[in-house]
Amino acid sequence: MTIINNQSAKKELIKIDIGCGKNKKLGYIGIDIDPNSKADIIASALNLPLENDSVDEVVSFHLVEHFLPNEAQQFFDEIYRILKPMGVANIKIDKDWSVKRLFAKDPTHKYRYKAKEIKKMIKKFSFGEARDKIYFFRIYKPRRKIFVKLIK
Repeated sequence: MTIINNQSAKKELIKIDIGCGKNKKLGYIGIDIDPNSKADIIASALNLPLENDSVDEVVSFHLVEHFLPNEAQQFFDEIYRILKPMGVANIKIDKDWSVKRLFAKDPTHKYRYKAKEIKKMIKKFSFGEARDKIYFFRIYKPRRKIFVKLIK
């Protein structure tokens, strides 16, 4: 298990990609529960092996829909715990067009969130925004996601 402590955090910005899978964001420390991922740290997003107030930036894309609501709350609580004051998190949650379509896309999806549900989970942050957005991926592929921005 790797521990990031506050001494190493003083030297450079600590940026983590939670649930990175095989697509870890360049310049970020990848964390994933799957040992076959490209993660630098193999750990659950619900129990991160990081010290309190040790991380400057968090990204997490397409992970929250794999959690039931109580687990999602635990995930947001973990992000709050590890972020430094004024630390930032950007999270993208797959919503798709219907529950059926979301679950058919990936059988490990557990829940289709609404932005208002996420807003209730992020109240402890000094700034928390959750927006349901429709955008186009490539020219003819509309996508529906919830974009979350958090500041501790």
